[in-house]
Amino acid sequence: MIFTLHGWSFDRRVWEGTLFEKGIHLELPGHGESPFKSRKLVELSEEIGKILPQNSVLVGWSLGSTVSLLISHLFPEKIEEIHLFSPTLKFSGISQPKVVVERFIRKLRRNFKKTVTEFRGLCSNEKSPLPNLEIETSTELLIDFCHFDLTPYVRGISQPVKIFVGERDRITGLEGALSLFKNLKRAELLVFPDADHLTVLGKLSS
Repeated sequence: MIFTLHGWSFDRRVWEGTLFEKGIHLELPGHGESPFKSRKLVELSEEIGKILPQNSVLVGWSLGSTVSLLISHLFPEKIEEIHLFSPTLKFSGISQPKVVVERFIRKLRRNFKKTVTEFRGLCSNEKSPLPNLEIETSTELLIDFCHFDLTPYVRGISQPVKIFVGERDRITGLEGALSLFKNLKRAELLVFPDADHLTVLGKLSS
């Protein structure tokens, strides 16, 4: 079975029209109608991993990629393979300078709606519906993601991992994908020159 995990400030609708649109779409806490409550990535990954069946395939995008990898680390017997779009080993310090991340978090706390709109504009010029966002939960989840370092978790992952990134990605970027690729045992990396952080999702065909 295929399970998808979207990125921050988006929801299950990002998978519409993609190769994985018929998967089971899991929504992050504070996004849409998510049943999950954990605001920390490791706790969230445990919460999700417990309900997954054997032979699951995980498809993650951006923050959802980090959760997918943590689930694979915590429940290796359940995960068959992993597909990651726009992932990063660590957002603050690799994908973005620490000062930029801290400035963004301050702006988010001052004016949540405006900052989310600006962030989504950086993701892509393509428009995607804005989900219902619970401010406190989604903010805490994002902050944990910004400072989370996957290094000690991914080196033990033995499942095959496919990484897809757009050359025009201004969020997690090529550097984020490359840093992760270098730390995985069985990984493939594919770069799409004409894709950004969001449009990379539609670059695979059946």
